[in-house]
This record gives sequence, structure tokens and C-alpha cells, in this order.
Amino acid sequence: MMTSRKVCPDRGIPGALTVLLAFFAFLCCLAAGPAAAGASAWALLQEAIEQAEDGDIVTMTEDVIAAPEDTRLTIPPGKWIALDLNGHTLDRHLNGHKVYDGCVLFVPAGAILTLRDSGGGEGKVTGGYHDKGGGILNRGTLIMEGGCVTGNIAQYDGGGLANEGIMILLGGQVTGNTALGTGGGVWNQAKARLTVRGGLVSGNSAPENSDITNEGALTITGPGADQTRLEDMPLIHRFMAELTVFPTAALLLALLLAVWAGTHLGRERKTMMLVIAASVLVLILQNLMDYDLSLKPGASAFRLPFAVLGYALRPAILAMFLSIVRPGRRYRAAWALVGVNGCVYLTAFFSGIAFSFNENGRFIEGPLHQTCTVVSAVLFVWLFILTMRQFHPRLRRESWIPIFVTVLIAGAVVMDFVGTFDEQPISFLTMSIAVSCVFYYIWLHLQFVREHEKAMQAEQRIRIMMTQIKPHFLYNALGAIEDLCSSDPKKARETTAKFSQYLRGNMDSISQTAPIPFEKELAHTKLYLDMEQVRFREDLQVRFEIDCTDFSIPALTLEPIVENAVRHGVRGNPDGRGTVTIRSRDAGDHYAVTVTDDGPGFDPGQPRDGKTHIGISNVRDRLEKMCAGEMHIQSEPGRGTTVTILIPKEDAPC
Repeated sequence: MMTSRKVCPDRGIPGALTVLLAFFAFLCCLAAGPAAAGASAWALLQEAIEQAEDGDIVTMTEDVIAAPEDTRLTIPPGKWIALDLNGHTLDRHLNGHKVYDGCVLFVPAGAILTLRDSGGGEGKVTGGYHDKGGGILNRGTLIMEGGCVTGNIAQYDGGGLANEGIMILLGGQVTGNTALGTGGGVWNQAKARLTVRGGLVSGNSAPENSDITNEGALTITGPGADQTRLEDMPLIHRFMAELTVFPTAALLLALLLAVWAGTHLGRERKTMMLVIAASVLVLILQNLMDYDLSLKPGASAFRLPFAVLGYALRPAILAMFLSIVRPGRRYRAAWALVGVNGCVYLTAFFSGIAFSFNENGRFIEGPLHQTCTVVSAVLFVWLFILTMRQFHPRLRRESWIPIFVTVLIAGAVVMDFVGTFDEQPISFLTMSIAVSCVFYYIWLHLQFVREHEKAMQAEQRIRIMMTQIKPHFLYNALGAIEDLCSSDPKKARETTAKFSQYLRGNMDSISQTAPIPFEKELAHTKLYLDMEQVRFREDLQVRFEIDCTDFSIPALTLEPIVENAVRHGVRGNPDGRGTVTIRSRDAGDHYAVTVTDDGPGFDPGQPRDGKTHIGISNVRDRLEKMCAGEMHIQSEPGRGTTVTILIPKEDAPC
């Protein structure tokens, strides 16, 4: 039924010895005949393939048709043999799809098969029905010198042949095959290498690319090359795939510039963020180099260091983010995990316990291959919990950002695991890490800006207090109280109590972040005026025309304006005498508060004294920020000054 012989030349055997060997073989056949009768021809062919030695030719002597219980014919890994159809048919005889072993021939990684036909071109490989590669699924090396691959079906890609390794088609024919997806004749996977002599692949059918679908490296040689239907454009396809690297790299470069120019990050955080962005750029370059080297034969030795770098770098980036979220700590446990992860993948230089590459450059997982995934998952959970503890509950509106980052990275891991995206130069995980760095920086930047604003607000409140509690006012008030102690002790006690209430009111105003009732601000202003009237007596007259008080106003807004009216208005008159009038009224869609003095006035278009009036500027800023209020100043030389505060009503139409 089939014979086996060496590919190497025969050195000759003496005649007598040949006769004895033939007689011995005849006796063995008689003894084994009954037992062999129970095995199918398909199983016997598989046995002959397994027993063949390197360089043997397994020659078929009759048609071989698979029984329903038979599985695909598999070339043992590490073996190099030739299969000669010898004009006969190798028929898998499948009428339906089989997921795992529906192809006729399977060449695994590390195996080499030469398919030939010495029977005048009548030999056929047919009847396969598989996910991909209905006739032959090659992951090792396939050299086709003869025979016809025909009448096979693939549910997805490669009706006749599916190549995931090295395939050289020098003779024979690939015709009459069908793919329900793409590549009716041959499908060449990304990172696979296919050499086809022109005219060998034709007459196949598929919804896309009826003859050849190429996603890897393809060379068409010899006559008839222009007759081969090649509907894919691998060079453009690869260029467009590599083009996806640039947006990710540009995103990281923009992040580097933003961090470099940022002013809200502290020195430690800024340095660490620059290191993280640079590390992710290195990771992108590592992915790109690994992708390019995977397309080059014999480049496994150069590819290995880049692969180790990629596995070691991912957890290190997550560990560095811990120092960004909460600086000042060493995180020894996190860096210990990073060190263990790096040591595991360094074993790839001398062992396959983590991963390795076979002689065809294909990636082979080891038992510890998922160490990087496990360590990264632990560090990411740690980072997420630390982030939420550090900034929550202050940032309820932005808490979707770390949640989005978590979902993004988890989704990328799933896509890298289950997806068939070998044509991508960089993995989904690397892209998600790059995007997550940007999102994390934006999120952290929001928190740092908020902290900076709070510090500025605290500083502003202190500045407001210092502008309101002026040394000269303290000295004057204390001097007036001292004079009263001898002339009017009762009045001195009353003034001291008012002075104490005034100081307490200023201190309480520092912590106010929302408007206060107008009545409270007015009472605080009256305390100031009472103390000033102790000093100036009849020289300072105060009038109150208060029509409404049922509204709110930022703390320390009315009192600074009244103080300016006393100091620069009344006391600015030649005789030091004058009147300050305070009014409030309901003006329809807003409340109006006015402070008028009959002082010398000034020209608003000209600087008054060359000084910056911090108190009035602070009043204007707080009115705008806290209640969308406005402040207007009207003054004319010789006619006094009027300051108007407008507070919009909450239910006023916009």
C-alpha cells in the first residue's frame, strides 16, 4: 500500500543478503497480516509517517480515503520527510466542517514536509473541511513539488492551503478549492513567508481574494506570475499597519512636552512622569522592532532581547505610577514583583520556561509565560486602589477616568489574547498603556490644579485678612481705647468689646467659601464705623438707607468699600469732615448696594496715588466668582465717590 525509502542515494546491498532480507520481510508480513487487517489505510499511512526517519520518502501505492473516525494526517514535530502521492488520491472525505482536525494534512511548527507526485500529475489532496487550510494547514515548512490540492473547503481562510510558517510552491496545482472567508486557494498569514511559482494557484473561489490572500511576505517567481490572481497588496498593508504607530508615539511626545512645561507637578512627580512617558516610547519601539524582526528569517536571536525588554518594562511602568499618585514612598514590594518578573523572562536566553522561538521564528509559550500578565494585574489593582484612596471623595466628577483606564487596559489584554491581529506592529496592550498614561496625567493634573487653587484661595484669604486688619488701624483703635480708659471707662469697655467682635469677624471671614447674609456683613461694617466714630466723633457722619436685607453677599465686601470711603473720601476733605451713606434696595432682577461719600473725588481714568489697591481688587474678584456680582465705581473731582455693588437674584431670568 505504501513504501518508504531514503532520499539519500542507495549505496548497494549484496544479492544474497537482499534475498534473505526479502524472505524475512515476507514472513513478517504473514505474521502481521491478520492484525494489520483491522487498521484502516488512513491509520496505516499515519503510522508510516510517524515511523519514517529524517530524509525518508513515504510513497503511496493506492488511493487512501479516511474513515469517519480518522483524524488529520500529522507530520511529527522535528521530522523532515517527503510524501509522494504517486498518482493516487489522499481523500479526507468530509462532508461537513470539523473545528480541530478537519484538514487533510497538518504540518506543525518544527516539521518539514515535501509533497511530490511521481505518478504523472494524477495525485490529489482533497476532501478537507476545516476552519482554515481545508487541504493543508502549515505551521512549519511545506515544500510542494507536485500533486494537486483540490476540492477542499475552509470555513474562514485558505480553502486549499493555509500558511502560518514557511511555504514554497514549486510544482503541482492548487485549484478548485473554496473559502467562505478569504483566500480560496492560499491564505498566507501575517509574519508567514510564501514563495509561489507563477500559475500554480488558479480557479479557486472565495468572497474575497479567490486565489491568494497575502498578509505576510510573498514572492511570485517564474513564468505565469502575472496570471496568478493576487488581490491583496501586502506592502501597502504593512505600511498602513506600521502607520498606526505614529499617532500613539505622537501622543506620548505631546505628553512629554506637557509634563516638561507643566508647573503644577512637584519635582519628584515631574521627573517620574517624564521617565514613564519615555519608557512607554521605548515600549512602542520595542513592539515595532519585534514586529519587523518577526518578518525576517533567522532573526530569532536578535528578536529575543527585544521580547525580554517588553515583558520586563510593562510592570515597571505601573510601579512608577505608584510614585506619581503618592510620592515619598519606596514601594519595595512593587519593585520586588517587577524584579521577579524580569528574572523570569531573562531565562529566555538559556531556557524555554518563559518563552522561546523555534527555528522558523515562531513564538512558543513556556509554563511561566503569563508572569507579566499576573504581575501587571496585581500592580494595576494596587494602583487603582491607591488612586481612589488618595483623591476620593474629592473628585466624584472625574472618578470615571481611572475606571475608564481600567476597562481600557482589561479590554486590550482580552483583545491581545483572543484576537488574531498579528499584522499590528504594536499590541493593543501597548497602545492602551500609552493612552492610559495620557488619561492618567490629565486626571492627576486636574487634582494637582485643584490642590493648587485651594492653596491659592487660602493664600488669598490670608491676604484679604491682612489688608483688612491694617497696622495703622490697629494702632489708632488701640490709641482711642487708651484715651477712653481715663476719660470715659465705660465707653472704653464698650469700644474694646466692639473691637474684639470686629477682629473675630475678620478671622471668621477667612474660612468663608460661600456668600453670607447681607445683615451679617452690614453688622460687621457697623462695628468698624463705631470704632472710627470714637476717633473722629462729629467729623464722621454715617447714614443708613437700608430697604432690603434678604439676600447674600461675599464676606468682607461691604466693609473694605466703606473703609475706603472713610479714609480717602471723608478724611480726604480739607477739613477732614464728611458723610458716608450706605444704601440697599431691590432693583428688580438684582439687589443694589451703594456706598457714597462727599469727599474730594477723583478721575477714574487717572491713577489716584500710584498704588495698587489690593482690597478693592479682591472685592471685585470675589463678587464675580462667588455670586456673579458686579462692582461699579463712579467718581468726579470735587463731587465725591459712589461705589455700587450689584448682586443678581437666583431666580432672575438670564
